[in-house]
Amino acid sequence: MRGVRGFTVIEVVIVLLIGSILTSIALSSYGDARGRFAVRGARTTFASVHARARAQAIELGSTVRLLVDVSGDSVSLWSDSTHLETIHLADELNVDIRSSSGSLTLCMNSRGYADTDCNSFTGIVKVSFWQNADSASLNLLPMGQLVW
Repeated sequence: MRGVRGFTVIEVVIVLLIGSILTSIALSSYGDARGRFAVRGARTTFASVHARARAQAIELGSTVRLLVDVSGDSVSLWSDSTHLETIHLADELNVDIRSSSGSLTLCMNSRGYADTDCNSFTGIVKVSFWQNADSASLNLLPMGQLVW
């Protein structure tokens, strides 16, 4: 008579237990990485909107304002009274914006430089993006440059 082939119940339970432990480790690591990616993505998005403000000012030949709304966690572009774009980082990436000077305005003139008379700040402003314990930041200089 031949031997019976297959797995015992104990072997199957052990394999399922090991698989569930490995899955829980992978999911917790994924959650941590997701927060880091979100704040870095928000920082990159802010840098892109900043570059677009400069490019739009040069293209339109007029001042373009970059508005950072800390309470609404959004970034907007305006040319005179025309709304160009708004990105809600809280809705799109679940990220909070914090600034060392609160909400701020950066005005780019037609030459692609910041108009310091129109800006709402005169010194270096740190803009941070937060999700839970993860954060990324950059510095906004008075002449409109970004420093990572």
